[in-house]
Amino acid sequence: MERTTILQMEAYPVYVTRKRMKNIYLRVQPPDAKITVSAPLSVPEEQIRRFVESRADWILKQQKKVLSARPASLENGAEAQYFGRALALSFVPTTGRTKVERLGDTLRISMKPEADDQARKKAVDGWYRAELQRAAQELLPECERIVGKRAGELRIRDMKTRWGTCNVRTALVTINLRLAEKPPECLEYVLIHELCHLHVAGHGEQFWRRMDGYYPDWKRVRKLLKNR
Repeated sequence: MERTTILQMEAYPVYVTRKRMKNIYLRVQPPDAKITVSAPLSVPEEQIRRFVESRADWILKQQKKVLSARPASLENGAEAQYFGRALALSFVPTTGRTKVERLGDTLRISMKPEADDQARKKAVDGWYRAELQRAAQELLPECERIVGKRAGELRIRDMKTRWGTCNVRTALVTINLRLAEKPPECLEYVLIHELCHLHVAGHGEQFWRRMDGYYPDWKRVRKLLKNR
């Protein structure tokens, strides 16, 4: 069972979550540069403290990077990625209901003129969700045929740290909303990757041997996801 505690360092708090795992993982998470550690259940607190202290310079650099980042303003002429293709945003004032439609290389969003960035993002993300759902449902049967396993259900979530997850008990496959922004092969890779977990739960040698057979180009596409 997971449990989270706060480890108070000299300069900042560290949120430590203990899990059934082998290694210690350190992250600096947006939007507020929160420092989190995932650690094995048996690792003593002092070892975690030393590990965090040894990465002090890296933490500082990551905090500066996270805190200096600002969400891109959604305005006319700004770009939105659509399966790896750049679309120009065009906001059109209307007194009616919000409507989002792609017209060639333009994403036209009709909405009330007083809508702020949050409302605009919600509208664009809603369109992304519908487009990703359509693309995933079209692609899923072929991925299931390749892997020899079927998803019990397919869901979409806006996840911060993962491109997909698979519940091996229920066969629920969840994919990241941001795949709607990535090249199409990224969606195929994630679907096959998560379905492969219905054969092998972890990421050991047996899992990657299966991926070599199901999707031989997985290393290139995984690198593409990481680099974008």
